[in-house]
Amino acid sequence: MASVATIMFSLGLMTMLSATKAELLSSEDEQRLVSFVNHVMECRNIPGLTMTLVKGKEHKTFPMGVSNKETGEKVDSSTLFYLGSLTQSFTSTLIAVLTQRSGNVIHFDSPISQLIGGELRLTNRVLSEEITLRDALMHRTGLSTGSIGSLTGLPKAMSRGEVINHLKHLPLLGVFRDDFSFNQFIYTLAAYVGEKITGTSWEKLMRTHLLDRLLMSSTLVEADDVTAPGFARSYVSNQGVLKPINPKLFDAGPLAPASFMFSNADDMIKGLKFFLGAPNLLSQVQLPPPVLEEVMNPRLLLPVGFRATLDKSSYAWPVSDISVGYAMGFFRNIYRGMQVPWHASSTHGFTSIMWLVPERSVGVFISINGQKYSTTPLSSLQTITYTATDLLLGEEPWINETTACTFPEPWIKMPEFPDVKLDTKDPDHALEAYVGTFGNDLLGDMILRKSTTQDKALAMVMADVTGYLVPEGGNIFRLFLDGDFNHLRQPEEGKQPLPFLRFFFDFKAKECVAVKVPDSIFGGSPVTFHKKPDVKEEL
Repeated sequence: MASVATIMFSLGLMTMLSATKAELLSSEDEQRLVSFVNHVMECRNIPGLTMTLVKGKEHKTFPMGVSNKETGEKVDSSTLFYLGSLTQSFTSTLIAVLTQRSGNVIHFDSPISQLIGGELRLTNRVLSEEITLRDALMHRTGLSTGSIGSLTGLPKAMSRGEVINHLKHLPLLGVFRDDFSFNQFIYTLAAYVGEKITGTSWEKLMRTHLLDRLLMSSTLVEADDVTAPGFARSYVSNQGVLKPINPKLFDAGPLAPASFMFSNADDMIKGLKFFLGAPNLLSQVQLPPPVLEEVMNPRLLLPVGFRATLDKSSYAWPVSDISVGYAMGFFRNIYRGMQVPWHASSTHGFTSIMWLVPERSVGVFISINGQKYSTTPLSSLQTITYTATDLLLGEEPWINETTACTFPEPWIKMPEFPDVKLDTKDPDHALEAYVGTFGNDLLGDMILRKSTTQDKALAMVMADVTGYLVPEGGNIFRLFLDGDFNHLRQPEEGKQPLPFLRFFFDFKAKECVAVKVPDSIFGGSPVTFHKKPDVKEEL
């Protein structure tokens, strides 16, 4: 029988261990955070939110709001939210895992053309021969984003191999290895390298080499029905009212390695701890710290436009958050003097962020399924991320409930598209001259017909995207989206419709032969769609 002294010593030790046990947040700070998040959800009209916080060995999930406005179903820690381009952080990590297991066959700096057998054909010989996995994963190829293809996706029947064969149709937008150009097509190329070498699809590689080994068993990289039980529905602002998005728009087809992943708060506990390099993580996959750091180490400065949104280094901000560049599937900031690898996405109503402070073993994951219209949709999550991070670090948050609803104001003015009615001018030719089917081997077919609903306009159909083209003079038309993408045309009530892109038609003599579509309404390298002469036109 144990002596009284032994029992007392054991009780004392247990009391001491209990008193010194690491705590994620004090009950007061947790209550403060929950109250803050509820306030942000209310003032920014967020239906549902899922959040995971990690600090060392401790973690907690915070499911809030509804996953389905129509049924009132509540978000719980297992509810699946769409991660969008956060998928790229996992794809780049999968490539890192494959490099470690390849027996020195795969390196980040190996030319892709050598890894896939010389079948790569890009817009010029230098790119075709020299582009590496690192170039692809860092978005530093200089290639176009794919213009309207970034919205329409690719023909669903197209395989990844066919995508790679047609990448030569992407024009140069910037300088190879000097300019950052976000490109889901080239991320798919990086994933294809893994497929080619292993003979296994990206979906299966992601499942067997990463997600299952991390015990992220609920996370999906393919799904037939994203309206099934357990999935959050998403909502977009259409003339000031939140409306559900068409679920078929989430089908990324062959571009899934850049944008298709659903996960939940429970699984992201393991994801955050893995990316933080937690030594106590119960998983079957570990990356040596130098490899994980290489994936997250920035080597490319972001362009001014990106930095203006992501950088808070000016004197105007009470706490600095400095953008230092882009790595492989990760942005890198310095917040409160600490390195922060992170990524975010805002697509089809879902907005998500993953924010890591490895120096303090702190991680934050948040995803929402809608919000009122904002020209800076990430702002709502930034307010919560900064506040949660500050509380986890033991710092006093610098955003209060008032500024959380106006952020980034009052510190900087939010950008706005001019609310003006754009002039319509007669084109150089009759509308019938612009009618036809225009094709691009990579992006598929675009059908233009005379509009039956808009005066002096063309109707456009391309995959699941519809809209109408209004002439602005010469052979230039503005594209206004409608149908499933009507929210991009008129997100706010009482405001003038917003054009999405401009179309430039090419003529030889009096015959239209092609249409060129730049990356944005403001310009950029255009993708060319050639008119198909063998398609009969019904005017």
